[in-house]
Amino acid sequence: MKVLYTCDDNYAWIMGISLISLFENNCYMEELEIYLLGESISESNKKYINDIAQKYNRTLHLIDTPKLKSIPQNISSYRWPLSAYIRLFAGELLPEYVDKVLYIDCDTIVNGKIDELDKIDISNKIFYGVKDCIGGVYKKNIGLEKNDIYINAGVLLVNLNELRKINIGQRIDCFMKKYRVFINYADQDILNGVFQGCIGCISLHYNVMTIVAEYSYKELYTLRKPTNFYSETEMNAAVDQPIIIHYTTNMRTIRPWYSNTDHPYAALFKQYLTLSPWNGRELCAMKYNGISSRIIGILEKFPRCIAFPILGGIHAFIRPLLSWCKIIR
Repeated sequence: MKVLYTCDDNYAWIMGISLISLFENNCYMEELEIYLLGESISESNKKYINDIAQKYNRTLHLIDTPKLKSIPQNISSYRWPLSAYIRLFAGELLPEYVDKVLYIDCDTIVNGKIDELDKIDISNKIFYGVKDCIGGVYKKNIGLEKNDIYINAGVLLVNLNELRKINIGQRIDCFMKKYRVFINYADQDILNGVFQGCIGCISLHYNVMTIVAEYSYKELYTLRKPTNFYSETEMNAAVDQPIIIHYTTNMRTIRPWYSNTDHPYAALFKQYLTLSPWNGRELCAMKYNGISSRIIGILEKFPRCIAFPILGGIHAFIRPLLSWCKIIR
């Protein structure tokens, strides 16, 4: 099985911890080949990552991400780093013989076996992923219908053969010219908008995001008002037995690489941190200083029955509609 990570040097140590969790929980797999598309990764972090692969007797290809001419200027100048988009160009950067790859975000812990993913027939689509809990207004803003599939970009099965048939740069350029002002979720909006009709779904077990782990099903629907999401039974089963944990941002939840973390799966991250070369790394405290964070902090002091409907209205309706205000101005 071929697995792909991407990261810059800031996240290289977090990626290394994810890699250890992948190897620890999939040691039974005969073939597990890793590709890392790295942006400006330091020599010391490269050595640590290569040492991890050697310790587990796995093949790792560390590819310094080149300057791709096919990446539109209106992406490379946007506010997210290049490493956030580079997975979309995996067809160009990985060897031709790699026809299928499992992409995993670096801010993850692999908590179980992933071999079932390798058995999925992906010939009919280009990307397979876990449906994200996102509302219909966000979807309509990027050209989707309310009940269209919208997947999280943190874990993706990628059909590289089909991806290579597409002029990615040209498609993204057209999309950005039309929808750039409406983008809220970086490459994830681009992936779902550009490849609509070419996207399939996998089990929620393979990408258990913070918001899914943090709240009940009723609370999640109050906060996000998602369309075309998983059932309550599916969500609870995934939270109870997550295969891949994805430490996504969620309001004021503090992720586990900060000393003051309150993440529900923080203990698992720390478990693999202790097995890593970064075990002695001093973790700093996370501080929320932005206006939106302050608003959330104030609302969180109220009972959830009051705070959550307000927060849900802000997130599901007010925030995506603010994009239209930019056009009106």
